[in-house]
Amino acid sequence: MSLAHAQRGPQSSPASAPKGQGGAAQDAIGELVDLQAVMGNGALAAHLVEQAGEQTWGPSWLRGLDHARINQQDIGSIEEDGDRKQQVAPLPQLRETHKDSSYQDFENGAAFVQGQGDEHEVNANDAKQGSLGDCYLIAGMIAVARANPQAIKDIIKDNGDGTFDVTLYIRTSAYGPARAQVVTVDARLPVKTQDSPLYAKVGDKADGKDELWPALIEKAVAQKKGSYELISGGNINKNGFNFAGATELLTGKRENYFAFTRLDEDDILLMAAFALEDKLPVICSTRSDMEGDEAATREANAVNVYWNHAYPVESVDLDKRTVSFQNPWGSHHVKDLPIADVKRFYSSIRVGS
Repeated sequence: MSLAHAQRGPQSSPASAPKGQGGAAQDAIGELVDLQAVMGNGALAAHLVEQAGEQTWGPSWLRGLDHARINQQDIGSIEEDGDRKQQVAPLPQLRETHKDSSYQDFENGAAFVQGQGDEHEVNANDAKQGSLGDCYLIAGMIAVARANPQAIKDIIKDNGDGTFDVTLYIRTSAYGPARAQVVTVDARLPVKTQDSPLYAKVGDKADGKDELWPALIEKAVAQKKGSYELISGGNINKNGFNFAGATELLTGKRENYFAFTRLDEDDILLMAAFALEDKLPVICSTRSDMEGDEAATREANAVNVYWNHAYPVESVDLDKRTVSFQNPWGSHHVKDLPIADVKRFYSSIRVGS
C-alpha cells in the first residue's frame, strides 16, 4: 500500500509511495483506508488502534474505555503562612544525591504564562526535564500540551493563595479505570541555585511571573508517591502505584502501546502522522538494549538520540519519510530522522486517546 493512498482528505498534500512492504499492522491500515469515506478523518487513528489492538496495553475489555471514570479525592489541606498559604501534606523527599538541596517558594510563580510568540498559555516548549530521570513524565506533558493545550489547563487550578490543585488520573488497580484525584501543592520547589528549579524547569517568563505548570504536575506526582526518587524511571511502578502511561495520568484517557518489532516503517510513519493530525499525544521511546554497543551509541548520539529515553513526536514528513522528535531536555532535539533510523534506534510508540 502506498502512503499516497493513505492521505487523509483534501487538506493533505500528496506523499511519495513507501519503499517497504506491509507488516503486522498493514492489513489494519488497508482496512482503515477502505473505510475512510464512511468513517471520516476523526476516526482513522482510533480504527488503527482497534485493528492493531492485540498490542494495546491491557485486556480486550479495557480497550473500550475512552474516558476514565472520575472520583474526586483531595490530597492535603492548606495552612496559613502570612498572606500566602502552604500545603499541609509533607513536601516530597528529594533524591538521595540531592539531600543537601533545599526548597524555595516561587512567590512570583503562576501556573500559566503565555510566552512571546506562543498561541496559547500552554505550549509544548514550556516543559523541560531537570535532574530527575522522569523523561517519560515530561514527554507526556509535552505530548499532551502539543495535542490539546486546554487539557493541561483543565488539570491545574490556581487557588489564588499560593497553592494549586492538580488533578491526576490514577488507577486503583492494574485493570481498573483511572480516577481523578486532586493533589494540593504550593509553589515551594526544590532548587539547584536561587530561582533555578532542580527538577522540572520554569517555563515562560513574562510580566514578572514564572510559569510553573510542569513543575507543579511533577511535584504533585512526587507528592502522591512520597518522593521524587519514586517517580524516577521505573520507580513509578513501585509501591502499589498502578501506572499505565503519562498521557493517561494527565488526561484520564487510555494510552495505547505498540512495539516496533510488530510494525514496519510505513506503519510507524502513518501511526505517528495520523496521531498528530487527530490531535492525539504521541511519544516514541528509544531502545534500552544498545547501551553496550559503542558504535551504535556514537551513531545515535550524533543525531541526538540517547538510549532509554522518551521523545514526543513533533512532526512527520511523509514525502521525505522522516520524523522529528522533541527532546524533554529542552535541547538536543532530533530533526528529520529517516524512518529507517527511527526503526533502528527506537523501540516503541505510544498514542493517547
